[in-house]
Amino acid sequence: MPIRINLLADQQAAEAMRRRDPVKRATWASGFLVGVMVFWSGYLQYRLMAAMRDVNRYESEWSKLESEYKKVTTNLSVAAEAERKWGALQSLATNRFLWATPLNALQFVMLTVNDVQLTRLKTDQSYLIAPAIPPSTNTSGTISHGRPGSSRERILLTLDAKDSSVRPGDQISKFQQAITNSPYFNTNLQKVELTQFSPIQEGDAGTRRFVTFTLECQYPDKAR
Repeated sequence: MPIRINLLADQQAAEAMRRRDPVKRATWASGFLVGVMVFWSGYLQYRLMAAMRDVNRYESEWSKLESEYKKVTTNLSVAAEAERKWGALQSLATNRFLWATPLNALQFVMLTVNDVQLTRLKTDQSYLIAPAIPPSTNTSGTISHGRPGSSRERILLTLDAKDSSVRPGDQISKFQQAITNSPYFNTNLQKVELTQFSPIQEGDAGTRRFVTFTLECQYPDKAR
């Protein structure tokens, strides 16, 4: 049987050891991982560039629409303000106080009380104005919606009269009660108050003695 001698056995063993070297395998593995990371970062960069293109496109479209949007919102604000003012004027026109009705009711009251003469009638109609507060936004971004302007109506009817009954002054409370019991005044007045009362005075020749007095008829305040 022939004997074979491999003169390259040492070199082949050294080559096999180099092939089985863990450092070399680690180098190949790390190189592969680095390649994967480079590929992944390139992919993310591509996605980022695509997203930036979309952002720039949307910003360009918004810049074209922004001027029209501002015009529309401004017109809506103007229309809302005009509608609010129109509604306030309509409310004032339909709910305004008319003096014909209380004067008509007062003439029927005068028929129910004897020896009382109305010498002076004064009407006072005033308004307390509360200015509007416009909407605002503070530095932290909190929005305050504001408040529309308003007014509070105050109405006062002052009656100066003279009681010339047999016992001057006896008819004052009856006159005050007659006003309170009147259907109109009973529904609409807040109070009827005696504010002034004079001592008995002597009348002219052939006339009775009398006293003068003042009644204030106050209506409840109304927001307008």
